[in-house]
Amino acid sequence: KLPITVLSRCLQFNLKNLSPERITEHLQFVLGEEKVPFEEAGIWSLARAADGSMRDALSLTDQAIGHGGGKINEVDVSSMLGTIERSYVVDICRALSAGSGPDLLAAIARMAEQSPDYDAALADVLSVWHQVAIVQTVPEALDKGLANYSEVLSLSAEVSREDVQLFYQICLMGRKDLELSADAKSGFEMVMLRALAFRPQNSPRGTALASSDQTAASTPASVTLAPE
Repeated sequence: KLPITVLSRCLQFNLKNLSPERITEHLQFVLGEEKVPFEEAGIWSLARAADGSMRDALSLTDQAIGHGGGKINEVDVSSMLGTIERSYVVDICRALSAGSGPDLLAAIARMAEQSPDYDAALADVLSVWHQVAIVQTVPEALDKGLANYSEVLSLSAEVSREDVQLFYQICLMGRKDLELSADAKSGFEMVMLRALAFRPQNSPRGTALASSDQTAASTPASVTLAPE
């Protein structure tokens, strides 16, 4: 709304959001200088919550130090931010990769005991599959200092690239359905079960049937002619 004559005499700064990696690196430096004990996983949680703002990251870090009694750990940070521990999300992703329905529902039940924000939990699941896709496609692009790097590396070896893309797309579209579901937990469960149901190799009976159909199609039927 400023006149162009005023704008032409102003210095304009286009500030960009910082990546969680850059924020984590700076927070580690600051905490090291201040001699504040910290867990790397807690720092990553703060960096993601800052949403690209170093000022917000420093403010959250100051709150986390007070909340944690002079130190920073993942449990206290998760409690302060109202988020869930990354281990619950990784367990859900592992159950999806294994194609195990019972393990999947059990992992969701354990997470439900923490009264999580299910939309945020679904966003965390998306983040894990995004990281797995990077490792599978451009492994050198993912920061090895990532708090859950070993888990992401393990998942990337267990799941095919096609399944990762399928899981990501279903979870992404599922975020729209959460607010329409009867309750957030059942909505979250349905998104995960949908991902499990649409995974091709998760339907052994269907696969066996398809194989049988292919065999039948490729093998000419034997015809017995009755004698005249």
